[in-house]
Amino acid sequence: MERALTNYIEELKSDVASLVYSDGEGASFEDKFTQYCIEVLETIGKSEGARVLSYVHPNSQGSIDWKLNGYCLKDQFKDENNKTYFETLDLFITYYKNDSYEYSITQADYTKSLNQIKKFINGALKRHIDYIDHSHTELNELIKIISKQGKDFDRINIFFLINGFSNHDKERLEINNIGVFVHTWDVSRLFKINESNSIHEPIEIEFEKFSDNRKGLPCLKVPTIDEIYDCYLAIVPGEVLAKLYKEFSNELLESNVRAFLGQTGKFNKGIRETIQNKPHMFLPYNNGITATAENVTTAVFDDQLVITHLNDFQIVNGGQTTASLYHTQKKYKDADLNKIFVQMKLTVIKDKEKKNEEVPNIARFANSQNKVTELDLSSNNPYFVQIENLSRRKYVVNPENRNQSVLWFFERASGQYRETLNKQTLSQQKKFKEQNPNSFKFVKSDIAKYINIWDLEPHHVSLGSQKNFIHYTKKIEELVKKNKLPGENFYRKLIANAILFKSVDKLFGRKNVDSIGDTNLKSFTVAYTVSYFHYLTKNRIDLWKIYDDQKTDDELNGTLKRLMIFVYQHLLKASNNTLFSEYAKKEASWANLKNANYQENLEKTLESYLISEQERDSREIEKETDTNNLENELFTISEIRKTGLRFWDGFRTYIDQNKPEEFDYYLAFDLLKKIKDNKNLSSREISFGSKVMIYMKENPSLIETIKALSKLQDEDAIEVKFIYDKFLLLSKEEWKRIIDVASQTKIFDHLELGNIKSVYSSFQKKEKVKELALIKAFNSIKKLEKFKIII
Repeated sequence: MERALTNYIEELKSDVASLVYSDGEGASFEDKFTQYCIEVLETIGKSEGARVLSYVHPNSQGSIDWKLNGYCLKDQFKDENNKTYFETLDLFITYYKNDSYEYSITQADYTKSLNQIKKFINGALKRHIDYIDHSHTELNELIKIISKQGKDFDRINIFFLINGFSNHDKERLEINNIGVFVHTWDVSRLFKINESNSIHEPIEIEFEKFSDNRKGLPCLKVPTIDEIYDCYLAIVPGEVLAKLYKEFSNELLESNVRAFLGQTGKFNKGIRETIQNKPHMFLPYNNGITATAENVTTAVFDDQLVITHLNDFQIVNGGQTTASLYHTQKKYKDADLNKIFVQMKLTVIKDKEKKNEEVPNIARFANSQNKVTELDLSSNNPYFVQIENLSRRKYVVNPENRNQSVLWFFERASGQYRETLNKQTLSQQKKFKEQNPNSFKFVKSDIAKYINIWDLEPHHVSLGSQKNFIHYTKKIEELVKKNKLPGENFYRKLIANAILFKSVDKLFGRKNVDSIGDTNLKSFTVAYTVSYFHYLTKNRIDLWKIYDDQKTDDELNGTLKRLMIFVYQHLLKASNNTLFSEYAKKEASWANLKNANYQENLEKTLESYLISEQERDSREIEKETDTNNLENELFTISEIRKTGLRFWDGFRTYIDQNKPEEFDYYLAFDLLKKIKDNKNLSSREISFGSKVMIYMKENPSLIETIKALSKLQDEDAIEVKFIYDKFLLLSKEEWKRIIDVASQTKIFDHLELGNIKSVYSSFQKKEKVKELALIKAFNSIKKLEKFKIII
């Protein structure tokens, strides 16, 4: 097995184990693997707001009759009579082996599991499932919706999740005259998505499957204007577009456009009337569609160029046209699409490095009638880049081991954690894992969740990670435009809210062990509980204390659990006769909870935990700079030293050989000598080193070439910023004890003791400290471990 896949499997195991650990003993690995897969599928636009809903119904022999692991109702559609229904039902079934992620599922087990979910679908559609205990609220409501909507579903997707390997991919079934698509997701398919860092899984179109013209789609290729792209013009039959939408729905739409235009399948009356009354005029009336693809396969038949195959096909403008063609045909049997034709401009970006930049540009300008902003379509939003920078330098105390400092690792792009790990030696990897525990990793959608809860918007959080994230990015658009990026205060607020959320999540309890209720309703209850907590305390909880302690104490946990039980019971009662998950998405549900009469006076109960309104407001104000200059400089010094002797020696040779104008050979020589001799770097050398590292980020392929020019061996670098943050966490009392013990035991000579006192004084006065003084003070204090002084 290739190394990258092996590393991914280890990370996948670790991520699932971390999810289980966060729920405590008794949590199901199968449920957490399902949760992991659902999050991946939502990230790439395959599902939207899906939830784990685990239920196994036995037969009379004690084996499994039918089984369900999760669900999602999506693509809400309104017709011209304002009737609302869901186009798509996503159902999840999981095949999970506890002892291995490297097995291959047998055909017999695959068929057996698939039959279990098919039996559930058939039973729900025919209203045969009426025997589920009333305590399974969410499952009962889901079955009601499936049985009530019945054949109105346009498609049912079965996502078959396997923590091993399978040779199955996609197949189409039919149950009760509804098209059912089976999508198998095994470890290898999850790995491919992870490796590609893609925001969607490519859609492949074989035109012979969607068109009566078996030869393909006639087209005209535009003469090459630029080497970056190819462009094709085609007239697409309306029947073909309707068939494409029937199978793929909103997946056809370019991901950012689909998200930010809020495609909810509104029925277009004008398009409907044209189809019914003037189908022959559809082409001149309609603006057509704009699309992109990664690859186009063409052929020539009877001197006519035709498109036979498209890979990664995405509609960037014209989604409403496509959806309306399908829905008109479905609702009005007399609607004849044979006379409907739609013009299409298809662009193929040949330069893959330019693809992520140009496809959003095409979407932006093609959608000029809709506001799709730079922020919406940017994959390198400066707001999140800044949070990433903060997460790499803000050490906190490890609540499991107060003598250890750790980082919350923000994974701005998928796979960053593993990518960073893979670049390091074994000893560096061990140190990296200690400083960056996997359980402290968080992603962009987590930021949106934690902050929207703080902003008292649990109904938005309940919409699912993608829609909630979209809502959040719209809120920060003005901040980015004004260059108001996150600083220390925001970061403290973010991490404290993450701790609060995780604490409440754990307090909900475990399935079949000690839960306060149906664990399938946990995510909604937790979001509403934390928001309600902030609402009742007027956002005055001391987040700084939670951040410094990195945990919530027993007294606060007791208050939170009582509140959560109240919130759970309120939501359960208020959502009577509706699907709990759908009720939680409505703003009215949040308004109802705010009007509820919670008896406990939290401002009195938690008086010692609350800050004044003035202090709360002042903490919302950021400094002009995101972190102080000393921290920035020490972080840069740490990064320069961590880059290694081998690189800096090779870079000196690289400059000598290539003589780039922007880099000075003698500065490179001085920098290398200072690192070798473990001397303090000058401001000029720090600036030079920073400039080189920026250059290397822009040209990563040069790194190994440069290292190959050196004969030196790397040594484990001392991370100066890590030492600084360890000292920063020490209280005055701890510093005093260090100095007292050192003075009494005479364990240091006068120079060592003088250096420690000087470092302590600099911290108290918030003055600059040279890196060598920090390193020497750190090594000195390590001598005090036998006196139970550990930092």
